Amino acid sequence: MTPFIFMVESSLPFSARIVLAATALSTSSMSTALVGWSGASYVVNLRRLPPADNGGIEGIEMTTLTITLKQLVTRVYDADFLVGTKRPFAKWELAQSILLPPPKEDALMAAKGGAPGEEETIAETFNSRGEIVGRWIVKWESDGAGTCRGTGTVVRHFNVHEELL
Repeated sequence: MTPFIFMVESSLPFSARIVLAATALSTSSMSTALVGWSGASYVVNLRRLPPADNGGIEGIEMTTLTITLKQLVTRVYDADFLVGTKRPFAKWELAQSILLPPPKEDALMAAKGGAPGEEETIAETFNSRGEIVGRWIVKWESDGAGTCRGTGTVVRHFNVHEELL
């Protein structure tokens, strides 16, 4: 509509037309950005990574779309790193930190931890060409504690519809 603001004859001064055009463009841009932010976490395809194909650990592969409708595939190699989130329009997120139980309580869970100082890739995000665009990495500390961080552009929040589960 912006070109019509300048083409249609009106008694409005040129500066007022510029303000109207800027308002229309900024409103359109903000609404598009809001739709992109809220829809970016929506999972369109969910696939289970069986332990036999994933190093003995249950994993999940989730496909989301960018605002330009390009696919981003995020492989979470250990589903225990997916936790509930309070972010609007999302159900799960990749954990910022994790604390594994001691070996005497749950030996299988405790075995997932690494040695102190060791880093491990928990999730990877791939673009539509299959190239890695981001990683979620845990750095293990003592007693099964781990702190996570992202590198690149990793998809961290996921809105999974109940029908996909």
